Amino acid sequence: MVFPFPIKAFQVEPGTVMEVRGENGFRMNTTPSGGGLHLDAAACPANVWSNYDYLAADVYHESHDVLVLLLSFEDASGRRITVHYGILPRVTTRIGLPLSALNGEKLFLERSPGVMQSVLRGDAFVDRSRIVRFKLSTISSVAARSVDISGLILCESFVPLQSEALPYIDELGQLIGKEWEGKLQGEEELVRLLREEWQLSRDEAVVRPNLGRYGGWKGLRFEATGYFRTEHDGLRWWFVDPDGYALFSAGMDCIHPAETTRVTGMEQLLPELPARDGEFRDAWTDRGYSFGTANLMRAFGAQWREKWADLTECRMKSWGMNTIGNWSSTDYIGRSELPYVYPMEAFPSTARTIFRDFPDVFDPEYDANAVAFSMQLAGMSDDRRLVGYFMRNEPHWAFVDGLNLTEQMLRSSVRFASKDRFVSWVEEKYDASVDALNASWSSSFERFEQLYDGTDFDAWPDSAARSDDFAAFNRLMIRRYVEVPAKYCKEAAPNHLNLGMRYAWVGSDDLLEGCEAFDVFSINCYQFEPDRAFIGRIGSKLNKPLMIGEFHFGAADAGMLAYGIRAVPTQADRGLAYQYFVEQAAAIPELIGVHYFQLNDQEVLGRFDGENYQIGAVDGCQQPYRPFVEAMQRTHERMYDIRIGNLPPSAICPAEIPKTGF
Repeated sequence: MVFPFPIKAFQVEPGTVMEVRGENGFRMNTTPSGGGLHLDAAACPANVWSNYDYLAADVYHESHDVLVLLLSFEDASGRRITVHYGILPRVTTRIGLPLSALNGEKLFLERSPGVMQSVLRGDAFVDRSRIVRFKLSTISSVAARSVDISGLILCESFVPLQSEALPYIDELGQLIGKEWEGKLQGEEELVRLLREEWQLSRDEAVVRPNLGRYGGWKGLRFEATGYFRTEHDGLRWWFVDPDGYALFSAGMDCIHPAETTRVTGMEQLLPELPARDGEFRDAWTDRGYSFGTANLMRAFGAQWREKWADLTECRMKSWGMNTIGNWSSTDYIGRSELPYVYPMEAFPSTARTIFRDFPDVFDPEYDANAVAFSMQLAGMSDDRRLVGYFMRNEPHWAFVDGLNLTEQMLRSSVRFASKDRFVSWVEEKYDASVDALNASWSSSFERFEQLYDGTDFDAWPDSAARSDDFAAFNRLMIRRYVEVPAKYCKEAAPNHLNLGMRYAWVGSDDLLEGCEAFDVFSINCYQFEPDRAFIGRIGSKLNKPLMIGEFHFGAADAGMLAYGIRAVPTQADRGLAYQYFVEQAAAIPELIGVHYFQLNDQEVLGRFDGENYQIGAVDGCQQPYRPFVEAMQRTHERMYDIRIGNLPPSAICPAEIPKTGF
């Protein structure tokens, strides 16, 4: 059973032209600013969204880069969810959205064959039984878009598209059908360039006389404790290295040999791959095939790991990097002399979560799992090169701005331990008087136990007092979420810094609850410059320094089809963007480090989740983007003079182009 959408009932939005093609297909033309079409509830039978399990459609376009197609849903209460799909050019791609995703429990959806990353944004959930508007649209681009959509239906099961083989990349992992400066002409050139650079790295050792053995700057020294710590000098915050030297952490994330292409679902777009148990077996992983690793093997044979590590150590030092960032190779860390940060794994959870990855924090299971979580630090307690640890990265629950976890918990029929704590908390606040609760909430409960049953939550009367109580308990849960694992981590690794959770952004001050337990508050920042006012406010509120765990810039002039979350026209512009960001950051007193995401370009056909950004310092053939890394060198040479006020930060911010990030 399927429900074909009434194509002629779609309404065209500004900046859009619609060409109907047959009974169930159309072409949507949008301006560079984007555009779209929408369908109101009156055009569909009642409950149609609840009667089917999937929304499916075939999509084709011939744009210069990945098309980001948005599917947006709005319910009668005004809640909205938008699913972002990345669609490759010149390949017919079938999307299959499981409508269960509208319950909001997943941030990233499973990839369909041929689809790039699929990301969900918006409110905590949308009520499928009350959808009033469905919209198809595109985001802005450097050029107009023209996309063909056919077979747009609701269906009970999803049937993937069977496509003919159409190799999209060559054996080196490079995009076919596009030329760019730096594209290699074959294996022979690849091998020659890598061997020459490796030999040069052996012949010319990098000397950094102004830096100590732990990367700190010899121009300023504090008391040495033998481990990394933080200090405020009266004007600004610093990391202090084990020898007492001041450090502004300029780091590189994901220092590992190469990215990996997901093979499953992409087979028709790949060249013939070598056998899993043959010469290139090291290029195969559980996640797929790594063209970058295979390229290293072509150049260095059985010694590819060691020679890559030696080459990369030379690159990091010559580029001026002083910290190994998150998710970097443990083998490389072991061979390197640079200090490093540690990304903790398996943040404590519970069998039943309140929303996405937010656990039942008052369940004793959370406490027990937090103890086990902290034990991964126990063996690191004496490692002087360890700057500190991140407890986790970008909690998925925190992507919903203003999320009220109390409301999400009470809507659920699950008897969470945190729900028990809430009911007890409310009873205590209102002196065990349900009449006092009703007077405050304008409710009509007969007993406190009715708070456990959320089946009629939408019928509960709203009131300012109820909202205040929900917000107060929301803060209690977030505080416990932070403080419990932070306490055990500090006990396991008392010598090392807790660097926080690297929030994607701070959608509410509620996210700051418990963050006093961190030594450093970390956040990821995909902007052209750090927000000085925001950083100052958080630093003042917590009396802690801040660091940026991720930022990046991509460019449109290389052999990639997506440019990341922030994009500029050329590699030279990327270098200017890097310099502007880092130098502006160095001038902010509360900020003590910025880490770039990441060393390698992602794969043309997408990593495990479909992200395929041109954001690396090196491309898939292990070749540095010279204008970009030269700007890194220039920036890091000036960084400390800017930090102490001897030089002004760069004022040159390149023009931005529309992103192709998901």
